[in-house]
Amino acid sequence: MGELLKGVTVELSQVGDLISVAARELGIDAAQIRRVDPVKRSLDARGRPRYVMTLQVHFTDDPLPEAVYRTTFEAPPVGKPGQVVIVGTGPAGLFAALRFADAGIGCIVLDRGAAMEERHKRARTLRAERVLDPECNLCYGEGGAGTYSDGKLYTRKKSPRVRDVYERLVAFGADPEILVDAHPHVGTNRIIGIVERIRHHLIDRGIDIRFDTRMDDLIVESGRVVGLATSKGELRADAVIMATGHSARDTYAMLDRHGVTLVPKPFAVGARVEHPQSLIDTIQFGRSAGHPALDPAEYFLRCKVGDRGVYSFCMCPGGFIIPTPTEPGHLNVNGMSNQSRGNHFANAALVVTVNPEDFAPTGRALDGLEFQRKIERLAFEAGGSDYSAPATRLTDLVAGRGSTTLPNRTSYRPSLAAADIGEVLPPVVSDAIADALNTFDRRMRGYVTDEAIIVAAETTTSSPIRVTRDDTLQSVTMPGLYPTGEGAGYAGGIVSSAIDGMRVAERVLLGE
Repeated sequence: MGELLKGVTVELSQVGDLISVAARELGIDAAQIRRVDPVKRSLDARGRPRYVMTLQVHFTDDPLPEAVYRTTFEAPPVGKPGQVVIVGTGPAGLFAALRFADAGIGCIVLDRGAAMEERHKRARTLRAERVLDPECNLCYGEGGAGTYSDGKLYTRKKSPRVRDVYERLVAFGADPEILVDAHPHVGTNRIIGIVERIRHHLIDRGIDIRFDTRMDDLIVESGRVVGLATSKGELRADAVIMATGHSARDTYAMLDRHGVTLVPKPFAVGARVEHPQSLIDTIQFGRSAGHPALDPAEYFLRCKVGDRGVYSFCMCPGGFIIPTPTEPGHLNVNGMSNQSRGNHFANAALVVTVNPEDFAPTGRALDGLEFQRKIERLAFEAGGSDYSAPATRLTDLVAGRGSTTLPNRTSYRPSLAAADIGEVLPPVVSDAIADALNTFDRRMRGYVTDEAIIVAAETTTSSPIRVTRDDTLQSVTMPGLYPTGEGAGYAGGIVSSAIDGMRVAERVLLGE
């Protein structure tokens, strides 16, 4: 039915008239085309900005096209999993719970933070009043850390399940555009409602969700998990799907005490760069900046400094820098934006790869957590110990000095403090970023400017730990425990975490 056209170049002025574009490509009259659906869309900003699209063309004599996305999902074959507890309501935990709901099998889902309505209130106190709730914040609570990180869905993972995740998010209220965009995002303002609808869907299908319930310990008998000790009492369990995220450091310390095998893994550390969005638009789009067919400009930068990779990560056009600590006396930052990406600032992490020999030379996995903590404590102190974030102008960082003044405006709340982030980040990180900025400025002329700042510190790009699991997806040393998602070292974002949650749930449903 119809015809698929790949790699079609679409000028900005033609975006609203894809029927004419398709007719030109096919050499037919536009009257022969009933509709054109974009299947994939990416922006080519080299030279004159243009879109490159894959188009599904439906002709006037075709039957009506199929729906863009499905709203029903096949459940996996069902075994007898017994009592299952899922710990965490981030993407891995929620998509694991959805597989149980699909199968018509109940389970219990725990989260140490609050449901979204209450979480949103409690998380705001840090930005508005400089008060951190260590149990419910921008990392802990319904939806996990991804709720407040723009909802970026781009993944390098090549799996048909990627489309499944996108379609399911659309079914719960995401814009269908995510099925088309090469770098899709949902937006924090939309994610909040999506997560709430997922919760109601799960509850309607018999899933028992318990918020403000922290997992404190494993209950182990004969070398196997048989339950959990929580902040609200004990729970027996035949299987525990542990989807606790990368910030649950107390959980990984508890696993270590039980002898669960943990190994250190590479991750990345750095800081957040903020520019005026109009400057990034001009650098990327030139005279086309401000064209109504163009979204706020993005960028992706990468280079090598010696044998280390330095790269931009989690770029948020029209976004905000936000404080994301989970421990008092610590400060780390992340980025987010709403669906419209309409704020005046663009931000992205600039991070440097660190390897186990940098932070765990003895091979002790928990050293990676202490490496993160040390940087966060320094950031907290450099900002004045009140959750102000230390920041340096990019020009000063390149020159090897701290800043004494900063631009008048910023997206970060509660406030910034002029500082030298070279005294916050390890030299191997700050020196590599300073060197890389010269390369990045050659690729994006004007990137290094007095108008741009770098805000410390970005420490939780991914987990520094992997909880080793076997072919059954259980811990190699603790049967019944299923380490899952980003915090356990098996994913790197919303989509890959959701996919891992589905895989683990299906394994539990099938039985060992």
